[in-house]
Amino acid sequence: MTPLPDDPTLTAYALGELSADDAATVERAIAENPELHATIRETREIQQFLTARLTPPAEKLLPQQRENIRRSARTADTSGKIVSFWTRWLIPAAAAAVLALAAFIVIRTPRGEPTPVAVQIPPPVSIAPVAVLPISPPPPAPILPPAVPYGSVAVADSPTLELPIITGKPDLELISKSIRIDQQLPPRSAVRIEEILNAFPLRLNGVAAISRSATNNWHPDNRDSGMSAHVATLSTEMIACPWKPSATLLFISLRGNPRSACDVRMAYHANPDGVARYRILGFTPADGPLAASLPTKLAVDATTTLAIEIESSKPGGDLGSLVWSTDDQPAPSISLIYKKDAEPSDDARFATLVCTYAQWLAGEQPGVIHPEILSALARETASATLPTDRAKFLELIENSLHLTHPLLDLGLPSQVAPSDAE
Repeated sequence: MTPLPDDPTLTAYALGELSADDAATVERAIAENPELHATIRETREIQQFLTARLTPPAEKLLPQQRENIRRSARTADTSGKIVSFWTRWLIPAAAAAVLALAAFIVIRTPRGEPTPVAVQIPPPVSIAPVAVLPISPPPPAPILPPAVPYGSVAVADSPTLELPIITGKPDLELISKSIRIDQQLPPRSAVRIEEILNAFPLRLNGVAAISRSATNNWHPDNRDSGMSAHVATLSTEMIACPWKPSATLLFISLRGNPRSACDVRMAYHANPDGVARYRILGFTPADGPLAASLPTKLAVDATTTLAIEIESSKPGGDLGSLVWSTDDQPAPSISLIYKKDAEPSDDARFATLVCTYAQWLAGEQPGVIHPEILSALARETASATLPTDRAKFLELIENSLHLTHPLLDLGLPSQVAPSDAE
């Protein structure tokens, strides 16, 4: 059978893919038909053109190209999976050439139409591997400094105690969740006595002092009028210590003004003739003494409350004095004369309950502060007209005691009707 010009047998013959018998048949047909001879010559010319175009030169790289290849090899993965420049680019190019040639031969342009022009593919660009940057771990969450109890200090060793200015109004959310939801007492390290004490507004009913500063009303037509502005108020109250009969609790409340913040320096000066020891209730950073880095800034209209346990050395009411200053200006000091027959205010009684409960939660003075003392103070404080926050605090104490003493009855009112009155 004589092959036609579009017969694939002619392409196979031109590429040398036919057997000897089939090749002889095609040669006889070519001798009889000059058109077939032209077709085979055209196929061979296309093959030579593609081979010449797609075969890479032996040594025709520019110096910069050779340097790029060396740099890529040096920065490649050292795990043994290095891919060379030729393997990366020439193998895909050769495969593409074979596919292009096959497609061109199978779907060939009919005779009489223009021969397709081969498109020159630009050489691939060597791309250096991208360095993978290490992922930085997230910053750690802020951690409170470790705390240790601030123990009693002998007056003979240190007659003066510098006091910190602790502002803000912390809540009891974490402690309440642990007791009411998790049904367990919070970790002792999470109990901060000074924070629990400052969670409640207190109005002390003892000696108070006011710090004032001259107003700045300067004007070209006027001179200083001599008037003064209120800077801060310091109030105190003393009450018998329920867990130590020989001691007195001193509560100190400091309130700022509603217009501007101020810097307050405050210290307790113990009377060496009437005081044996004292300690501030709360915690202090473990990396040094309490006075190492004391906060002194009192925010606008802020209130801070401190409690000091003062142990007397002999009968008498002179426990010392409070010396303070605002914005480096001295303020009126307060003499601390304890009168045992004075009736304490409801706020002082409640503050005493708060300090007792906080120490019990923190595990301080075990065997001295026990549930019986705590329940007695709670019953003494309970009232049908308690503010809402204080009524909830009594319920929290009752829940806490039931976790350790299920049969203990505080005898609190069955229905407390909290009031919003302070």
